[in-house]
Amino acid sequence: MLALAACQFQPHGAEIDASGADGDAASETDAADPTGDASSIDAQGTIDAAAAIDARPVDAAAAIDAAVCPPACTSCMPDGTCVITCGAAQCMSGVTCPAGRRCEVTCAGTGACENGVINCLQATSCAITCIGTDACDAGINCAGSSCTVTCQGTAACEDGGVDCTADTCDITCNGTSACRNHVCCDGANCGNECNSSGGGCCACNGCN
Repeated sequence: MLALAACQFQPHGAEIDASGADGDAASETDAADPTGDASSIDAQGTIDAAAAIDARPVDAAAAIDAAVCPPACTSCMPDGTCVITCGAAQCMSGVTCPAGRRCEVTCAGTGACENGVINCLQATSCAITCIGTDACDAGINCAGSSCTVTCQGTAACEDGGVDCTADTCDITCNGTSACRNHVCCDGANCGNECNSSGGGCCACNGCN
């Protein structure tokens, strides 16, 4: 009888091992069957949903940026600042900054923004840079809380000069005949806020 019991004990252990093998096989079967493991399906669905959600705000933000940036601007900064960039012989008819926002204008190159006025009267503040021969030759008008103007190059801002009625004006003219016609700040000389060399001047009545 003891021998028989010992013979019966071994199959019992084999049965446990077989059960474990069956459990592993069942797990492998469930993983292979997409309908057998609900958690894996849910995880994939969550990943797909998250990817879709992440994609939507990017597209929406791009659409909003395109809508709020005025067509006069080359681009707009995140704070709404309008950036206008013109190269040599570009923007020949001048530049007008949109109202109600900060504006940064760069006219760089020979004849950049030459024949039209740079109008920054309706912006909240202005930063205008004219670099090159005859750049911004027709002149600059700016207002708002502050206006910073740099005219650098032969005859830059020459004919139209610079008229600033902003609360604070900071104007620099460098180059032969740069700002030659005049630089006028709020109806008076710009004083220490205007620097000029090479034939330009800081005077509302002109240099002659």
